Order: sequence, then structure tokens, then C-alpha cells
Amino acid sequence: MGVPSKAQVQAAKADALAAANKTGRHRRVLTKKKLKHERNQIRNKRKREKSQSVRGRASEATAVSNTTSTQSRSKLKLKKDSKPLSKVVPGQGSGTPGARAAAAKVPKAVRISKRGG
Repeated sequence: MGVPSKAQVQAAKADALAAANKTGRHRRVLTKKKLKHERNQIRNKRKREKSQSVRGRASEATAVSNTTSTQSRSKLKLKKDSKPLSKVVPGQGSGTPGARAAAAKVPKAVRISKRGG
């Protein structure tokens, strides 16, 4: 008959696996997920090792220097004290000239009730 085609070879292989009770749609899905998970684990492990070697975390000397630098950084004050903001005076600010003039003319609000309004 001649050489079997690629599809015929794959079909024969699938039949052989099915006979060994190792296939089925769900089994194929699980197998694919497992293989992908293992591939990703290996890839992530390589990436982790590469990043650690690039950052210099592999040797003990750098580990000691890293801890001292983090301690000194923690002692530093990270945020400057901000000065209190001055309130904008009515009639001042970045509004249009008409809005500034109107704001300057408005009388100060008088509190009528402590509960609302």
C-alpha cells in the first residue's frame, strides 16, 4: 500500500493510546494543563535564578551589604514635612476675573444650625 500519511500515523497512535486507556477528551485536557504547568515552573525557576544572579543576591557578602543599606534607608526620613497650606482668600485664586470679583462680594457664611442646613 505504501507509506502511511501523517494523519494515518497519528490516528494509529491515538488508537493505541485509547486501547491503553490513557486518552479521552478530559484526559487530554488534564495532560495539556499538567505539561504547561511544568513548563512554566521550569521557566519561572530559570527566570528567578537569573534575576537573583543579576541582582547579586547569590553571594553572602552582598547579602550583608544589602541588609546594612536597608537599615540605613529605614532610618532616613522618606517624606519631607509639608508646610501648612494657606487658605485662598475670596477674590483671589485662579478663576476668571468675574468669578473672583463675585467671590469677593459674597458675604461670609453664617452658621444657623449645628445639625444641618
